[in-house]
Amino acid sequence: MGTAASFGLLVLRLAILVIMGFHGTQKLFGWWDGGGLDRAEKFFAAQGFRPPRLMALVAGATETCGAVLLGTGALSVLGTAMLTGVLTNVTAIHLRNGLDGKKHGFEFELMILAGVVAIGLCGPGDLSVDHWLDVTSGAPWGPVAVAVGLLSGLVVVTTRKRVDREALQNVPARGR
Repeated sequence: MGTAASFGLLVLRLAILVIMGFHGTQKLFGWWDGGGLDRAEKFFAAQGFRPPRLMALVAGATETCGAVLLGTGALSVLGTAMLTGVLTNVTAIHLRNGLDGKKHGFEFELMILAGVVAIGLCGPGDLSVDHWLDVTSGAPWGPVAVAVGLLSGLVVVTTRKRVDREALQNVPARGR
């Protein structure tokens, strides 16, 4: 892989590390004015996830761990599957609101999901732990990780209970 492509993938991986690590630690620990598991549990309950506290914990841990794996390029195939699953789930939840982020749409989630999928399909690049340890990534494992993530995210979405849309008006938009 060329130097420019490896640097480009590094920049993308680090951006995803910051953004998804931020969201995950908000849920888990309440960092960055996040509200922690208590607030995340309320959001997950309002979205129909059962059991909501466990789902909030799993989401926060998956976001945080997946961000670290993908950001460092260590076991990036696993990080790709983890973040693809979470972001597929979140994107699906926001589909009803349309694309516009100001209306709680899915534009932000879709953009991050696209970045994760791109890394999964290309591999983490030469500036990664996977490359330094000679861990196989990219084809065929990257596409498999993307497919597993998409499938798992959609499965989680289908397990949600139906929610009253009016009740959602009183819940913070992102579960932080």
